[in-house]
Amino acid sequence: EKLRGHWHLVLMQKRPGERQEPWLLIKATDELARSKRDPDILAEMPDSAATGRTMNEIAANTKKVWHSNKPSRTQPKVQAKPAPHAVRSRRQGRSHRPSAATKDKAGKSGTNGHARRSPLPGFIKPCLATLSSVAPKGDGWVHEIKFDGYRIQARISRSSITLKTRTGLDWTGKFPAVEAACRALTEHDAILDGEIVSANAQGVSDFSALQDDLKTGRQDRMVYYVFDLLHLDGHDLTGRPLTERKQALQALLRRLPKDSIIKLSEHLAESGATMLKHACAMQLEGIVSKRSGALYCSGRGGDWLKIKCASNQEFIVIGYEPSDKQGRLIRSILLGYYDNDVLRYAGRIGTGWGHAQEQELERRFKAVARPTAPLAEIPAEERRRGVRWLEPRLVVEVDFRGWTTGGRIRQGSLQGLREDKPARQVVREVSHMPETTGRRQAALRQKAPVNTGTAKSRATRSSAAKPIAASSATKPRQAQPVAIAGVTLTHPDRVYWEDAGVTKTMLADYYTKVWDWMRPHVSGRVLALVRCPDGTTGECFFQKHASAGIDTTHLRAVADDGDTSIAIDSVEGLVALAQSGVLEIHVRGSTVEHLEEADRLVFDLDPGPGVEWSAVIAAARDVRQRLLDLELDSFVKTTGGRGLHVVLPINRVSWDEAKDF
Repeated sequence: EKLRGHWHLVLMQKRPGERQEPWLLIKATDELARSKRDPDILAEMPDSAATGRTMNEIAANTKKVWHSNKPSRTQPKVQAKPAPHAVRSRRQGRSHRPSAATKDKAGKSGTNGHARRSPLPGFIKPCLATLSSVAPKGDGWVHEIKFDGYRIQARISRSSITLKTRTGLDWTGKFPAVEAACRALTEHDAILDGEIVSANAQGVSDFSALQDDLKTGRQDRMVYYVFDLLHLDGHDLTGRPLTERKQALQALLRRLPKDSIIKLSEHLAESGATMLKHACAMQLEGIVSKRSGALYCSGRGGDWLKIKCASNQEFIVIGYEPSDKQGRLIRSILLGYYDNDVLRYAGRIGTGWGHAQEQELERRFKAVARPTAPLAEIPAEERRRGVRWLEPRLVVEVDFRGWTTGGRIRQGSLQGLREDKPARQVVREVSHMPETTGRRQAALRQKAPVNTGTAKSRATRSSAAKPIAASSATKPRQAQPVAIAGVTLTHPDRVYWEDAGVTKTMLADYYTKVWDWMRPHVSGRVLALVRCPDGTTGECFFQKHASAGIDTTHLRAVADDGDTSIAIDSVEGLVALAQSGVLEIHVRGSTVEHLEEADRLVFDLDPGPGVEWSAVIAAARDVRQRLLDLELDSFVKTTGGRGLHVVLPINRVSWDEAKDF
């Protein structure tokens, strides 16, 4: 009920005279571990998990005292029955219990007249969703759209309206339009839980648009999507199932005018995977799946799960690099997160802000500047001059495309500053599989052996208890082969470009999408290949002829001056090259039918040391102009590195003529 996460259960050696086996329970270092800065769990959740009574209530009932050091036959018979919601709570694996105010002596709560009336509370810590890798299956779940805005709790009474962030900050003044809309409900006392968003031109919630609206005072595209009702007219609803709370919320919101900016966040009880697929197709952020029978529990438990279409989370700004370009202030922003009170480096981002926002960011950065890095250890890639370090106080929201194996985010883009979350709460979000019932399934999820109760299954006894390393229990499972375009990819999760996190599967999938555009440029031509079987960080080599290591099933063999060269005519051949670790494909300026005659010339412009990109562009334009002067039309393409190719299609001529030209 109160302590969650991963644990190490260690069998210790018996002391002389001990009858029972002594076990040591050690909390694992995971995202649910509590730090020294967190309050004592017994101070935060003092009530009994079984009966809901406080220590004073237990002490007052002196006839019902349980002593842990006495045999069971001496214990008095306790007839106290746990409240129904407490039993449900354990079945559903909740991390927190509802407050004592949700229960009466009969153990009933809700709006049916049996609940004890309670005054409108000032703030209820919100229930938070846990990141999941997949949508949960089976009955008992409902699914909602995941919004990209500010989580806001609206406290509505006959005398006042207060809008609070998820950390309890009063932001009523920031959202006057939402405050005005809430006044239509002031005949009730209520606490709503929802999210304020701004819609972009496509009608999709956009955090960047919301940031702009807050800066400019624009209110016309803001919407307050409400998905939960925590309190209504003297009744605390946190102890009622989600379905009942949603029914009460729907009935309450029917009293709003049709043009109100307060909207009900609809849900579906259909397949979560199907809803996620449609949400991603609509370019939404993802979905939130909730247990339909779950009570409202503060904190991050397993009853609410968030499944994202793309990676998105908060990071701490730990530094930035000023731009050396005229008119620009910031080249890139350095990010971090906390891992058990240790600040970790998460990488850089270089996009997502315009000129106006750049000025505001620089002003905020200068206010928290510091002379040294806030990191315990500066990563190798940041041991350079020019980085300006910052106190780890500012929090930003970032969209990105996953993590590299080195723990850096890929293709990150700034969405905006988040002022509703303290930096100390920013951790790396780790996706989990949805919880299933049963201890054996839970043990399998944690990749821990299941104790079947036999002596043979027990851990090795030791005189000193030592935590068991989580990584030593299991080896990472190798990904199974996958088929793309009819070609089997072995080791599909092998990373080819570590800095961008691009895998073999991602490369092959990309090829299938661009083949129609790529085909005229590569089909029917002899290829020269750069192969990196272990990715760009491993050994790479140049290959012109067919040899071991390349599956020629989907390739075309071409007799070429006594050797066998390679050509491709289909997307299957292109995917086969990806399977073989081919990361660069260069084509000859002649077709396989006319190897000795050139039909294409390429002017390859590679910058030498110290040559600026602008000089490469100028050279390409110079070459193009010289060709135009000869009434020859060319086109430009980028190379795999830092240069440009000016490509000139021509009528077939001999290679000698081409070289003379």
